Amino acid sequence: MKNLSQFKEKVNARELLVQALYEFSFGHNNAKAIEDSFRKDFRKTKIDYIFFRNIFGHITKNISDQKKIISEISELEMFGIKSVGTMEENILLIIQAESELEKTPREILIDEGVRLSKKFCSENSYKFINATLEKILKS
Repeated sequence: MKNLSQFKEKVNARELLVQALYEFSFGHNNAKAIEDSFRKDFRKTKIDYIFFRNIFGHITKNISDQKKIISEISELEMFGIKSVGTMEENILLIIQAESELEKTPREILIDEGVRLSKKFCSENSYKFINATLEKILKS
C-alpha cells in the first residue's frame, strides 16, 4: 500500500465519511446534526473538514440519484449478491462524490475505495468495490 501519511487529513476524512453515512442511513438524525456531531467529537483528529463537509453535503442532498447510479452500474449477479450492502454503498457514494467534486486521480479513488472496503466491509467486498468503481469512474 502506498504511503498515505502526507494525505492523512483526507484519508481520515474519508473514514469519518463512511461512519457518518452509516449513521445517516438509519435516518434518526438529519445531515446537519450528524455533521455537527462529527466535527465536535473528532476535533482533535487531523481531518480535512472542508472536504468532509463538501462530500457529506453533496451525498446527503443527492442521495437518491447517486444510489440509483450505483444500482444501475453494479453487476450484482456477477458477485452472487442480491443488493449492495450499506457499508459498500457508502464507500461507493463517497468515491463517486469525490470524483464529481474533486480533481483526485482515478487510481487514487479506486485505491481508497478498496482500502476503505478492507477496513469497514466484509472480507471479499473489496473485489465488488474495485469492479464497481472501475465502471463508475469510466462513466
